[in-house]
Amino acid sequence: MQQKILADATEYAANHERNLPNFLCIQTTRRFEDFQGREDWRPIDIIVERLAYVEHHEDYKVIEINGLPSRLEHSKLGGASSSGEFGSVMKGIFAASTGAEFNWQTWFTLRGRKMHVYAYRVAAAKSDYHVVVPEQAKDLVAAYHGLIFVDDRTHFIHRITLHADGIPPAFPIQDVSLMLDYDYTRIGDASYLLPLTFELRSREGTLAIKNDVDYTDYRKFTADSSVQFDATEK
Repeated sequence: MQQKILADATEYAANHERNLPNFLCIQTTRRFEDFQGREDWRPIDIIVERLAYVEHHEDYKVIEINGLPSRLEHSKLGGASSSGEFGSVMKGIFAASTGAEFNWQTWFTLRGRKMHVYAYRVAAAKSDYHVVVPEQAKDLVAAYHGLIFVDDRTHFIHRITLHADGIPPAFPIQDVSLMLDYDYTRIGDASYLLPLTFELRSREGTLAIKNDVDYTDYRKFTADSSVQFDATEK
């Protein structure tokens, strides 16, 4: 039974990206910092971006920072950021070349659905997970482990957690972890499992950093979507 579930989840992960349509959505990132490591989070900023997913590639356009219009490039935002939420993180965990080890852990109810929870682990030698510090031109390929939540009925993946392992003490970023939730979203005439929320945490010295990300306003991408799309449009 468990082999069947993992085989189905592996097939789902392999095909997830290619089955997605071209679409647009709003990505809202709330960034926080904690100087004491006591979960005492202080808001840094709120970044609203238009995210276009076209031909299986993600394109980000900053449209608002702290409530004010902005044309700052996504790559110039600085601080912690991420990409790959629409399939590449999931695909990397289940890729045959990754050689992840999976072990069933427990049952869990997630948004009313019964889930199998599997622990997994990926060795550094086979990892494709990068911890990047653009300001210092540093790029570390790290081992990682986490949990996968698989729907008992469909064997689709609804949640992924990931924690980077073995980051050298001298590396500027430590304790990198994420949690990514997917839920059904209607685009056009069909429903797709797409990112709902995403949390990214890391530490720089004694400074803890957290990004809370929400994905909203999904819609089908059309030729003139880029000029019609607006953060306040409903």
